[in-house]
Amino acid sequence: MAAAAAGAALSPRILGAQGAPWAQRPPGNPQKLTFVVWQYGKIYEQIAKQFEDDWGIKLNQIIEPNVEPQVAKLTTMFGAGDEVDVSLSPIQYLASYIQQGIAVPIDGLPGVDQYVKDFTPFARAAAQRDGKTWGLPYFSTAWIFIYNDELLGKAGFKGKPFKSYPELVEQARKAKRDGVAKYPILWIAGAGFEQLPGTWFNLTWNRGGVIFDKQLAPQLGPGSVARETLKWWQSTFKEELADPNSLNLRFIPACKAFNAGQHVFLGTLHHYYISLINDQAQSPIAGKGRVLGLPGDGKTIGYTMQAQRLAQDAMLASGYQSVMESDLLRKAWAKWADVPTVLDVFKKATNFADVVPAVSQPWYPRWSDAINVELTACLQGKSSADQACDNMIAALATAKRG
Repeated sequence: MAAAAAGAALSPRILGAQGAPWAQRPPGNPQKLTFVVWQYGKIYEQIAKQFEDDWGIKLNQIIEPNVEPQVAKLTTMFGAGDEVDVSLSPIQYLASYIQQGIAVPIDGLPGVDQYVKDFTPFARAAAQRDGKTWGLPYFSTAWIFIYNDELLGKAGFKGKPFKSYPELVEQARKAKRDGVAKYPILWIAGAGFEQLPGTWFNLTWNRGGVIFDKQLAPQLGPGSVARETLKWWQSTFKEELADPNSLNLRFIPACKAFNAGQHVFLGTLHHYYISLINDQAQSPIAGKGRVLGLPGDGKTIGYTMQAQRLAQDAMLASGYQSVMESDLLRKAWAKWADVPTVLDVFKKATNFADVVPAVSQPWYPRWSDAINVELTACLQGKSSADQACDNMIAALATAKRG
């Protein structure tokens, strides 16, 4: 499954409008704005400089190393009554932030209506709840596979990456048998909200299943697509086609491992990580990475979370239609990937919340923690897929109790 991810940038107290025709200074003269975010390259240095140049207001940046510590920092600051003007919200925490009062609607603030009109469907799904707009999109992403074109050729499949799951297994077996790679497949399977579970969700959706139905009933029972997908996924580890170190790797560490040139396939992960694989300055395999949509009809998951600058500099897709349809985006992305292939993935992407509707529930983060434990044990061979799915269903009651 491919996902287009939209992560809302929350604005609990103040939102500065920017860009014609609504770039008029709102009333008030704050000395600074406090901005609580997670680290991503140097994008916040760029944002802070641009904001200060535009408005003459200092941006007090509180940057945490990753999503989980950023969530902890934000909730701690809010609980202590510390000032927080703008923050980021992963989609799984937005419902809780609304419930706690950390986030407030931004409807009616300068320029918001114009921004909302330009939202992509993913951005709209992520940022709007109960008829209100709770933030502006940070970026959008869709899940993909990446393969090493050189190693695929050495395995005898030059220019012919897999189009089905049996073909993936066939190509991985041959690559292993021929000594091209000890572990041909590197999975994104490190514990986290969208890493280990995200790969399972994506594979499940691509195979025709969902994790919850629209009534929030879990679809993990015997014979379900989700359960059968987990059995298949576990088999790639049992057959030693998948690198067991996958279970320790989230997105960026997995990209660094893949860049060592020891794996044929990497999946599933956000589309923009191809920019790390083909980074001429840092990647030993630059130029060899290729984007591959998911098998079959290419169904994948996506969600939305800044716009043109981030799309250009970091390959983060935008939550705004005008940016996604721009020539600037196509020209900027061409140095990293085949742009039509990437955009085709987005066309086939389904909103994350359609596959996992429970993501909008306040209890979802607790359930996510529980399923990370079960999925890890299953892929390590410590439990069966049946046991893991039964335990995940049982964990729902505990998560809902809090």
